[in-house]
Amino acid sequence: MPGTMLILRGITNLKVWPQYPNGALDEPSALQYASNRGYTGRVLNVSGETGDKSKQTNMGLQEIQNDSSITALYGFSGGGYNVYHILNRLTHELRGRLELVVVIGVEASKLSADALNPKRYSANWELVYRNDPLPPMTHIDGPRALLTGR
Repeated sequence: MPGTMLILRGITNLKVWPQYPNGALDEPSALQYASNRGYTGRVLNVSGETGDKSKQTNMGLQEIQNDSSITALYGFSGGGYNVYHILNRLTHELRGRLELVVVIGVEASKLSADALNPKRYSANWELVYRNDPLPPMTHIDGPRALLTGR
């Protein structure tokens, strides 16, 4: 039964996206996607600078460890790369709780769908993996493109 979808923002880049001081994300689209899939969306309010030991990765791990209702992960851009780091640091038991993993706005050459394949982790989540949408949409439009099926 669906529970909570933990949503990870992209990086903060005020020169490119001044409207996203806490990390790039079309939050309404991401939350609506969670709702459409039957989840309660919760945006982790930290920028998505990437890395195995990044602030977002560590906070995401903490959230999953402390809240058994989290059964889905959604990562946009930098948050998508951090989903990978989180999956690698979760215990087998916690990975087994995941029903859905969504990664959008990453570069296939840097993070492939194969790297997120549940079989690689002896798990059974559904994987939704998308690179950037086609023009005229841009990188920041990824959550809206996913929501609308583009």
